[in-house]
Amino acid sequence: MKVKDLINYIDTFAPFALAEEWDNSGLQVGSYRAEVKRVAICLDAVPEAVIEASEKNCEVLLCHHPLMFRAIKKINISSDPGRTIYAALTRNVNILAEHTNWDKADCGVNATLAELIGLVDCKPLDVFGVIGKLPNEIETEKFLERVKKSWGLSRLDFYSEEMPEKISRVALCGGSGADLWRVADNRHVDIYLTADMKYHELIDATRTGLSIGLCEHGEMERASLPKLAEKISESGLETVILDIKALNKPASF
Repeated sequence: MKVKDLINYIDTFAPFALAEEWDNSGLQVGSYRAEVKRVAICLDAVPEAVIEASEKNCEVLLCHHPLMFRAIKKINISSDPGRTIYAALTRNVNILAEHTNWDKADCGVNATLAELIGLVDCKPLDVFGVIGKLPNEIETEKFLERVKKSWGLSRLDFYSEEMPEKISRVALCGGSGADLWRVADNRHVDIYLTADMKYHELIDATRTGLSIGLCEHGEMERASLPKLAEKISESGLETVILDIKALNKPASF
């Protein structure tokens, strides 16, 4: 299989037409004609990921977040993204990204997050995200424990004017979903799960009576990588998930 064929295959389950206009999914570095047998999968295209992909004999590094969102005028190999580009070219690793198309896909980020915590009757939450319900309502603390465990989170911050006794209707948006809290509130959910909400957004949201479960952006989206690896494996390619974190938090005080 060639890189071009891999891109065409990804398009069958996470159509690139779904990507937002500002996004930059697809080939980031490399050649459409390059041969590929093994794919490394990670969240961010950082030099460490390229190096590990090369060491694991992967011809392709498939990332969720694009290496470049905007045009770059120079490549400085002493800083990112230049270091990543240099590592990819010198190690013959092709870099691909599937970003908002994977977010929106029927089997993508939001669908996977919903499945992992047991939501049913799921529908889109505006352009991004998912709204669904639990088969049986459960106590709020038990639900929060389920979310943290199911998504592999190191922490889950809960905000609410008054903690609801039980959770039934849930809205979520993987990654930066601050703009959708009003949509979630208008859909009368018990809790909205997302990342990257600011202080004043949290105040505004909780003052309406909406409960917020706030995750770390990368951890939340990383929960979808096993599903992505599964989909790529169905093409016959070997896959490996890299445990590379672009943002490290060594300790909390």
